[in-house]
Amino acid sequence: MKMITNNKDKHYLAVSLSGSSDQDVLGQMADAMFQEGYVTDGFHDAVIKREETFPTGLPTGTINVAIPHTDPEYVKKAAVCLGVLEEPIEFYVMGMEGEKTSVSLLFMLAIKRKEEQLGLLQKVVEICQNQKMLAIIQKGDKDIIENIMKELIH
Repeated sequence: MKMITNNKDKHYLAVSLSGSSDQDVLGQMADAMFQEGYVTDGFHDAVIKREETFPTGLPTGTINVAIPHTDPEYVKKAAVCLGVLEEPIEFYVMGMEGEKTSVSLLFMLAIKRKEEQLGLLQKVVEICQNQKMLAIIQKGDKDIIENIMKELIH
């Protein structure tokens, strides 16, 4: 895993990573959020467990995404971690039992208060519906990713 950008004042980070499974990349991202002080050490297991029960893979087009998250009790400070995968990883599709999709980008959410969840999810979904935007993010350009993450957080 390689850090692309990190802005503790703005509550986001972005990483480039690879792995062999959805659990592997989720664990890497959760660990990065823990190391930066956004979440508790229980976040790692909780986000993986939640993904098993409530999958977050979204087939959005050529570039598919996942939006993993878990309960606020594991969050110290609200934040978003963008994961740019070097190679796509299979994730189960949200609301489609047994169906999988190859995910290239992840938006891991650490939500402190449930009332903040809907607004942030709406912004993330808006980005996920724009394949041109996803292609730009996938290239991993630090400046562009920083601008997108700043807009997402505000």
